[in-house]
Order: sequence, then structure tokens, then C-alpha cells
Amino acid sequence: MRVVLRHSGIGLYYAGRKHWVGDSDSAMDLETIERAAELSREEAFEEMEIFVTYDDPFCEMVLPLARKIARADDTLRTAAKMPSAAC
Repeated sequence: MRVVLRHSGIGLYYAGRKHWVGDSDSAMDLETIERAAELSREEAFEEMEIFVTYDDPFCEMVLPLARKIARADDTLRTAAKMPSAAC
């Protein structure tokens, strides 16, 4: 499993401080969804997604990151509307 950050607006992947690449295989593997979320928050990135890939090339998961902290009831509504992973 690989966990990387992708800018949803331009489609580039985070490869290190101020370095972005067009290929997810060249991006920095952050190893966990939690670490990817922390890094995005620390760097104050906007329009970001956590992109998770598995050994199966047809199985991937995209988790959009919100720009601001939502109220608890808004977060639950948003989570209820999100599609589930394909694998």
C-alpha cells in the first residue's frame, strides 16, 4: 500500500518540500493516512486529496481533505455521503 498526497486542482503529487511530480510512483510515500493528513495540515495545503494505492492496479482510494474544520454534525453528514472503497 502507498499513501501519497495529490493536489486535486492540478493533479500533481507531493514529492517533498516544494517538489511536485506528475506520477504517483515518484511521489513521497507517507505510509499512513494519518501522516498524510498531518502533513497537509502542517503545510496548510489547499485542494488536496489523500491518494491510496494497493498492489492491485485497479484498486485505489481517494480521500478529499477539507480546507477547514467542520462542525461535528457537518462532518457526519459529509461522511455519510462519501462512496465506499472498491476493494
